[in-house]
Amino acid sequence: MHTPFPLKTLSLMLAGTLALSACGGADDVGLASNKSSQLGGGVPASQPAALTPPTAQVVADKTINKTVKPVELPNTVKPINYKLWFRPNPDLSSFDGRADVELQITKNVNQIEIAGHRIKFVNGKTILQPGNIELIATPEDQGDFYQLRPASGHIPAGNYSLHMEWQGFINFKTYDDPATQTGGSCGDDKYPGCSAAEGVFRVDLKSTDGTTSGAILTQGESNLARQWFPGWDEPAFRTTYEVSAEVPQNWRVVSNAAELPPASVDSGYKRVSFEKTPPMPSYLLFFGGGQFDVLEDDFVSPLADHKGMHLRIFTPPGMRDWAVPAMKQTKQALDYYYRYTGIPLPLTKFDTVAANDAFKEEKDLNFGGMENWGAILEFADDILPAPGTTMSDYGVTVLTHEAAHQWFGDLVTLDWWDDVWMNESFATYFENKTKIQFFPDRFNWVDEVKTKYAVMQRDLRNTAFPIQPNFNDWASNDFVIRASAFTYDKGGMVLKTIENYLGDSVMRKGLQSYLADYSFGNTTPKRLWKELAKASGEPMEAIGDSYVRQTGVPLVSLDTQCDLTTNKTIVTLKQTPYPNQNQYPGIQWTVPVTLAYGDGLIKRKAVALKDTQMQVRLNGCSPVVADPTGLDYYVINYGDNAWSQLLTQSSTIASDPVLLTNLQMEAKMLVTSGLANPSRATTIGSLTPSNAVALRQMLATPRPETERQVLHYQGKAKARTTTAE
Repeated sequence: MHTPFPLKTLSLMLAGTLALSACGGADDVGLASNKSSQLGGGVPASQPAALTPPTAQVVADKTINKTVKPVELPNTVKPINYKLWFRPNPDLSSFDGRADVELQITKNVNQIEIAGHRIKFVNGKTILQPGNIELIATPEDQGDFYQLRPASGHIPAGNYSLHMEWQGFINFKTYDDPATQTGGSCGDDKYPGCSAAEGVFRVDLKSTDGTTSGAILTQGESNLARQWFPGWDEPAFRTTYEVSAEVPQNWRVVSNAAELPPASVDSGYKRVSFEKTPPMPSYLLFFGGGQFDVLEDDFVSPLADHKGMHLRIFTPPGMRDWAVPAMKQTKQALDYYYRYTGIPLPLTKFDTVAANDAFKEEKDLNFGGMENWGAILEFADDILPAPGTTMSDYGVTVLTHEAAHQWFGDLVTLDWWDDVWMNESFATYFENKTKIQFFPDRFNWVDEVKTKYAVMQRDLRNTAFPIQPNFNDWASNDFVIRASAFTYDKGGMVLKTIENYLGDSVMRKGLQSYLADYSFGNTTPKRLWKELAKASGEPMEAIGDSYVRQTGVPLVSLDTQCDLTTNKTIVTLKQTPYPNQNQYPGIQWTVPVTLAYGDGLIKRKAVALKDTQMQVRLNGCSPVVADPTGLDYYVINYGDNAWSQLLTQSSTIASDPVLLTNLQMEAKMLVTSGLANPSRATTIGSLTPSNAVALRQMLATPRPETERQVLHYQGKAKARTTTAE
């Protein structure tokens, strides 16, 4: 799912900090590890060659346990396969549903526990086979969980088929006056189905000629699938699904798997069915139906099998041709992720649904996009530019973000919502890499440096959250509102910091192994750190956990001395938490510090600062800069000697606008906090980018797109603005 925090806050934080908006380096895919690279430290990287697939297939370790225990539901009852059917009523306000679920019960139980919200079981229609055992649906608490109980006795261990029938609400947005979009409320008393985009929800597609038509979509993350069908909506349960529905004859429909031939039924309806999905958690199950137009194309895998996959983009009526740029970028993104991971998607088709809503004040329905496996949900305003115009920056971003989720989140799934960062941080990490590689004229690493400091400012407030928060079932739907700046942006920056420490090739190797080992399974932070440690030999659990479990920013002081007896530079590193207002502040990190040194800052050494202090000896007496990429998540406070030595490399620093921007913003932050002399910011602030590309970017007039993007984020994240501020 994509739900970035408002850029207005970013802009306010950065206003007056720097006028620099120079072009950053190109994507670093394919560059050597910084542990051994002798390439220029401050010298911008050249444009990378095309990313090549792995030379050999990554082999999964079949001895690895890729399952996890559920958190709120017992593990004694396991769903294997769902045959799910539903039919919306004509005015799209409610629906009838039924399911036959193949179950495995591992020990005698008194009841079957499932999740369900705002659904009503049909009496006498909850039956367990074999044995024709009628079960009574008894709600727990507020009805989010039910016990399906036999009238007496217990249910023996064994394999069963569970039949259920129910009625549910179709959520919708309503107004007293739809023409002006004023009045109305979403209270359950007046509008029982009125809500945000949850479970099954209605939108009114607006065509290019101004006419509207009702359509339905679904949204399951995090535990919203229980509003569509009763079941096991925890990520620990990976189940296959066979979806069918009865819908109007003039609808086009889409779900995760390929559509089977339809059959006509009564009153102008047709029965549509889909192939069985891969095993996946319920939050990724999707259905969409309405009077969509469809743009079609095909994708050919760049891997050795060259297998084809059919692509479709569903659009509001009349907007089929508007989807051409999105189709091009979808193919571009799939090609990148296939090459990066070496793993093809287990799908025969790949769809994107771009919906709009004629009667919705905020065009996005509380989220920007959703990574349903093989059936991504986006919003038309984001990814369908009018002919002759370009896609918005946000549209470009969200397309690559949701495509990354097809591997990070869908193929390999988090264990519980505490670890939603394992989905969202990775999608953010890859969205930044890909958008800069695909659109270097629109995106650059300088902007990511600015974002880093904006996130750091948030990370020092009393509203900061750990990347890995602590969510129960009820709170899991609020991670977007309360913690998105951290689970998305800070998490993505921490992954970039780890990449800078390990080197891209080692990071890629570890992630390929991680995806192969846990495909169609669930992951935990410990499992991720183990895979990266296996690829690198580095203490990744200590590094990773110290960043994801704590709030705050590591402050690392760095000073240097020249040891003339050995011709070495002695670097002294000390860490403390950056001064903050955190309610539960971080204490100590294992900080992955990368040092660049030597004439031209061309040499590299990476060290893990796990104690409060350490010394590092570098060959030769030379200046030293920490975080030469400018993208690591820590703040360096240079001692007087180290700073004066570093300034001798002004020409090298000025040749790399990313490094220069980082040093300027770092100095500004330290001076503002009273941790450095004001001259620090003045001196480094006097430098300007020296290469021609950077100067052109710096002098360019800011694009109007930037302001539109800010307003777009504001409109769809009002709750997050209030909370994060």
